[in-house]
Amino acid sequence: MIELNTFKRFLAKSEVNRTILILILSFVIFIINPFFYTGPNFRLLATWGSIHAIMVLGEMLYLIPGGIDLSLGGVICISNVLVGVFVIDNGLPIWLAVFIVLLIGAAIGFSSALFANAFSPPLKFLLPVFIYTIMLNFVLVGIGRIITGAFPIYGFTESYSLISKAKIGPLPITFVYLIIIVGIFSYIFYFRPLGWHIFATGLNDEVARKVGINVKKTRLIAFTLGSLLQAFAGIIIGSYLSVGSVLVGPEYLLPILAGAFIGGISLAGGEGSPYGAVVGGFAVYLIENIIVVLALPSFWKEVATGLFLFFFVLFDFYQKRKRIFTRA
Repeated sequence: MIELNTFKRFLAKSEVNRTILILILSFVIFIINPFFYTGPNFRLLATWGSIHAIMVLGEMLYLIPGGIDLSLGGVICISNVLVGVFVIDNGLPIWLAVFIVLLIGAAIGFSSALFANAFSPPLKFLLPVFIYTIMLNFVLVGIGRIITGAFPIYGFTESYSLISKAKIGPLPITFVYLIIIVGIFSYIFYFRPLGWHIFATGLNDEVARKVGINVKKTRLIAFTLGSLLQAFAGIIIGSYLSVGSVLVGPEYLLPILAGAFIGGISLAGGEGSPYGAVVGGFAVYLIENIIVVLALPSFWKEVATGLFLFFFVLFDFYQKRKRIFTRA
């Protein structure tokens, strides 16, 4: 009986349910087109699913403490562009260019938290974050266009491509990055006080203040790490494509937000997990991959993403309603 109850509790977890649904969907696609379960497609799923998951993890670090990051497209854009500017135009070593860009990404997140903290209170925290990050998104993409003249930057060496295309055994390097990042944030979220502070801040920042949590400091740390991950994702994408381009980045904003919601990360704050972010990230890329495998026109991607998100929201509502009636 104990084992049965444990199994039921395991199946009741939101992230597990989402994983099961995604696996069922992938099996249905395999029946339609067996190419879906082949080595080349698995490598694509592992590589790009991991990149999307890293972006959702960055968004998660804004959402759980009660914010939202609408600058992620701009951060990804300016990150891959600046690596090109530093390496190709100014002759910096790749490792130094990557390090500087990561620092710039972290500084962007730090500035977002500083601005939001300055106006909250009296304003609700979400409002200044929304305004500042959407402003940043436009500004960063605009700066990228000014720097490059809207022309892509080419000429990277093979060593830059290794950041995204190397392998460790059979595993793509991007998947290894993801495992390390998830491990780090799982440890922070569940075994360190900072993790509980992030959740408490998102659930109710007033109560968090009363129990002694430094809410402003918590959000500074979370936002800084969030934009750091977005900058890292921008570097990986630029490395994979071997280009620095302003066209890379802006298109990810809505899909990554959708991925966060699919992964069970709440817009209201205080709810989510690193594993849920991984599920959401892979789900978003899975949709794109299915469109390709089934040879459907690319503009079906937006339709499929919207319907997929709507389905998961309904599923989430059903699960919550079921839990409420069960308790009653």
